[in-house]
Amino acid sequence: MLNHAPNHTHHVVHNMKKTKTLLFLLTLIGLNSCAQELTCSDFQLGEFYIPTTEELKNFTVIKNDSIQDFTLQLDSTVTKTVIERKKNTQIEWTNGIGNGQPAYEKIEWIDDCTYRLTYNESKMELDETEKWTNENNGIVVTKRKIEENCLFYTATMITNNGEKLSQSGVICKK
Repeated sequence: MLNHAPNHTHHVVHNMKKTKTLLFLLTLIGLNSCAQELTCSDFQLGEFYIPTTEELKNFTVIKNDSIQDFTLQLDSTVTKTVIERKKNTQIEWTNGIGNGQPAYEKIEWIDDCTYRLTYNESKMELDETEKWTNENNGIVVTKRKIEENCLFYTATMITNNGEKLSQSGVICKK
């Protein structure tokens, strides 16, 4: 009986090594499948949110080669904007779906990573800022980078009088 003990111990240790190796490989496979990198097309359909960040307060204005930065006073009750997006339209809600009046917007895709936003006057009454945005050809949103589930962008509008307004921001996939 003593002769079988070393052989049995070797067999148990060998099986434990196989089990640890298998668990390690399964963990790697699981991490790899969860960490698939998103592309621009992943931000064309679905539900998203725009967190309120310090970055969203900063605008840059370029006018006749002069650059001016200014900061908006953001409504402190807004913590994030929720967006439902279909291929060529999106609906935005402040602080979650069903809160307040949503903004209805049209999306014109320039390429997979760039689009133009205008407000949809057939679905909502536009305020002065929304009218002005539409009259100045809307806002062009361009990807800067994608990290984890968020697309970092630059939103730019060139006004009819030649001013270039620009803001950085982030939109995240739910």
